[in-house]
Amino acid sequence: MDFYKIVLLALVSIVGIAVVRQLKPEFALPLTVGVAVALLLMICDSLYDAVYTFYDLSQRANINGDAVSCVIKVVGIGYLAEFSNNVCIDANCKSIGDKVLLASKVAILFCALPLVRKLFETIAGLL
Repeated sequence: MDFYKIVLLALVSIVGIAVVRQLKPEFALPLTVGVAVALLLMICDSLYDAVYTFYDLSQRANINGDAVSCVIKVVGIGYLAEFSNNVCIDANCKSIGDKVLLASKVAILFCALPLVRKLFETIAGLL
């Protein structure tokens, strides 16, 4: 991951958005969201290698791929929820951001249910 490129883009964008906010305030929010999405896409490019590494390690350790998949989904949901919440806060819509966080918690619950079900079945089989 080229972290220095991400930091440089963020710093340049902050200066540009500050100038735009003074000259044309109505363009500041779309510009902010656009830069945030661009930064997110730059980060997602490097996430592929990390996800692949997790799957490779789970196969080598003979761990069920469903568990690893669930963990990766939960982490992804958490990151996207935080990103969306921050965009909502930047747009002065904190209440909508709170609903996004609530929806992410529900999505995480539904993502984990199959693993919890398998856990209870395993425990019941031992008893």
